[in-house]
Amino acid sequence: MKLALPLLALLALSSCKFKAVVSTGTELKGEGITFQVPDETSSSSSGSGGIEFNGESVKAKTDGKTLTVDGKDYGALKAGDVVNLREKGKVLVNGAERSPVTP
Repeated sequence: MKLALPLLALLALSSCKFKAVVSTGTELKGEGITFQVPDETSSSSSGSGGIEFNGESVKAKTDGKTLTVDGKDYGALKAGDVVNLREKGKVLVNGAERSPVTP
């Protein structure tokens, strides 16, 4: 509890939005992007900086411009894109499978 109070104070003083959620399968929205996430125990955050999802089988984040899944760059995103992370081992953007970008 002693740690929670300073953390809450810090969040209250910051100007950015932050939301932490434990979910069992849902859609997350931020920066014009939608993540369709697997039905598993997970945590997520969203706000003015984008979306971050940390699940048992996949970790993904976006700032609204680029997509990173399990530490790999999956290329550009734009407002209105839907990222489906529900099928293990696959990343779908607007229904089309994406592979990691090669450097």
